[in-house]
Amino acid sequence: MRETSTFARLAAPFEVAGLQLPNRVVMPAMGTGLPEHDGSCNDATIAYYRRRAEGGVGMITIEASLVSPDAYGVGPELRLHGEQFVPGLTRLVDALRPSGIPVGIQLWHPGRQTLLGEPIAPSPIPLSSRTPVPHELTVEEIATLVDYYALSAWVSKEAGFDFVEIHGAHCYLPCEFISPLSNRRTDAYGGSLENRARFPLELVEAIRGRCGPDYPVMYRISGAEGADGGFEVEDAAAVCRLLEAAGVCAISVSAGNWYALHQTIGPMFLPRGFLLPLAERIRGAVDVPVIAVGRLDDPDVAERALADGQADLVAVGRALIADPDWPRKALAGELDEIRPCMSCNACVDLVANAQQARCAVNPEVGRDHTWRLEAASRPRRVMVVGSGPAGLEAARIARLRGHEVSLWERDSALGGKLDVASRAPSKGAVLSFRDYEARVLDGLGVEIHLGVEVDEGTIAAERPDVVVVATGADPLVPPIPGIAGPNVIDAQEILHGRGEVAPGERLAVVGGSATGCETAEWLVAAGAEVTIVEMLPSVGQGIELITRRHLITELREAGVTILTNAKVTSIEPLALHFESMVDGSAGTLEVDRVATAVGWRPRGAALAERLAGTEVHVLGDADRPGDFVGAINAGADAGLAV
Repeated sequence: MRETSTFARLAAPFEVAGLQLPNRVVMPAMGTGLPEHDGSCNDATIAYYRRRAEGGVGMITIEASLVSPDAYGVGPELRLHGEQFVPGLTRLVDALRPSGIPVGIQLWHPGRQTLLGEPIAPSPIPLSSRTPVPHELTVEEIATLVDYYALSAWVSKEAGFDFVEIHGAHCYLPCEFISPLSNRRTDAYGGSLENRARFPLELVEAIRGRCGPDYPVMYRISGAEGADGGFEVEDAAAVCRLLEAAGVCAISVSAGNWYALHQTIGPMFLPRGFLLPLAERIRGAVDVPVIAVGRLDDPDVAERALADGQADLVAVGRALIADPDWPRKALAGELDEIRPCMSCNACVDLVANAQQARCAVNPEVGRDHTWRLEAASRPRRVMVVGSGPAGLEAARIARLRGHEVSLWERDSALGGKLDVASRAPSKGAVLSFRDYEARVLDGLGVEIHLGVEVDEGTIAAERPDVVVVATGADPLVPPIPGIAGPNVIDAQEILHGRGEVAPGERLAVVGGSATGCETAEWLVAAGAEVTIVEMLPSVGQGIELITRRHLITELREAGVTILTNAKVTSIEPLALHFESMVDGSAGTLEVDRVATAVGWRPRGAALAERLAGTEVHVLGDADRPGDFVGAINAGADAGLAV
């Protein structure tokens, strides 16, 4: 149990440009993938934001919304560039008004990061070698875009939003003008920092001219790009002083760009508050309020940031997806009641792939408008076999609905493969969810049985009305000659710590998916010489984009050799033989041991088949190997169905 704390600064009211905030916790703009494809607002979007407003946050900025008709992101996003969008946006604002908090919306143009339309930029410099060369904006086109930003701000004001925020971070269009990486112009919009800041300053001027000087305009900036040749915090601070002089009333300090996404949306391997030094530096350069971001989901870290003067307000983003009641619980000192965000970025990865946001720990996300947790009409005895994410969530939901629930686990601790997943140096945070669920289930009175291998005899003795089979999956063992040898070990066993690793020991990891890469990460940290052997053209399948990119870079820098398009043909005591999937050539690795991580085989069907006459639900990896989000949602669905 965490010691109860008081958070006087987090709880303190605050004023920004006449807007009254009841506390200093703000929800930043985050894409959801929930709006309609034509950019209009719908019931799903409204319900999602209403739920967050009800949780006690001090201010909300609605997700990045497109400012021109030819701007496209990756999927459904709100649009602002015409009066036709006012009615839907008004419905959204009206739905949040009972919360009594300021509500704004973010103005966004992805610039050269547009994926569905023609990318544009201040200079014809592609985002990467695999993306098209963007159209270089003319001065006339820049003026048209400035008008679109002003129109979008006016639409926002007409819809009732209390403020707008210009998204000038993360190498989107305004940031592309500021960055020397993307702006090589020689006219009035290029060259000196003042010239490169001209476009953002014109946006502020045009918005104030269209909406009036008293309409609050905030700005989000990258405090540093985090990439070689990009602007640094001193440049960002200088731009912020110009923005303040132009009339910006608050500045939200993020970081990073396309090349440094791990700084933009910090995964779990980065420390909490990792961007606070940037916010502190900019706060020292301006007199308007500064909003800090970057894994501030620990109330103690957020409180300390305010106490130390690093920021005036703190943005809590993904944590409000995981638990909309984070502000209320934090300010009440109910820290153990907060459903923890693992910073796994599953929500981000889904939206980046044009899907609706879901959460690895909160099954309500994305279906807030249809979610109904109602008492069961007839309480029953529910037996949940297996305590991985799916089993834990099935037990929680079933118990909340009034069923008598027992949870059975063959290992000595709850969590299933969560313990293994947490062993990789970059994934320790996953245990926070297991510990939270354990506390909740204990408080709900769920009967817990550990160290029991459940069979049909166990179930017959318990006489349940319903059995939920969430027994997970067993490692897949491919028919490779030599795979049963004493020098071959399953990757899970290594992550469990069931086998010494000698410094300098040569290990091959067969399989480069999430488990394989995380095993390699653990092994190289233990001093082993590691080679990943993968049949596919790339490794890291199953890992969200930001973590995957960073992890592969870290593995290579740590000396891990990565062989792709390579099929293992046989294993000998001191050698692993493989064949190229490209040209059929043969190769050999000299190794001391081999770790296998080639996939999973569901093991729920066998038990389910032996339970004829009993209502059975097979879910999670026990039914079909999948990811954390799928497991949590499957568990919730089972709990709602019984």
